[in-house]
Amino acid sequence: MVLVRAHPRLFALAVILLALAASIPVVAYVVVPQLVRRTVVEDLPLASRPGGATSETVLRGELVRISAADYGSGVIRIVRTGNDRFVRFEDVDIAGAPDMYVYLSDRDDGKPGVFVDLGKLKATNGSFNYPIPASVDLAAVRSLVIWCRQFSVTITYATLR
Repeated sequence: MVLVRAHPRLFALAVILLALAASIPVVAYVVVPQLVRRTVVEDLPLASRPGGATSETVLRGELVRISAADYGSGVIRIVRTGNDRFVRFEDVDIAGAPDMYVYLSDRDDGKPGVFVDLGKLKATNGSFNYPIPASVDLAAVRSLVIWCRQFSVTITYATLR
């Protein structure tokens, strides 16, 4: 109490700095992710062959919630259409974060492990596709991981079966 009466401005500055320090995690994990959300809706590409194209689901999984800040929901499918293969995100909702990438991983625990980088995440919501290079051996793929490179953290993942 003596400090407050003797130095009210210093005490007020300390309270303001403490409130500012406490608000940084709230802004980083609640406000900023809401600003990096994006929706994309794409159809599954169809192979160009006579008589129409058929698609076959080779692997399937569902995105999981890791924590309050790192989550995802929706279906992930590996689809073969003719000679082409795609990762298909269906009706997904993924936590917003900066610098997110899509990996096909040889692990099923949400870690990248040995992975194939399919590129930046197109959107946090919707249905969209990523082509899978012909060189990728699907027998070695165990999961799809959404990885935040800036913070080296898994945002969500789907074990594929």
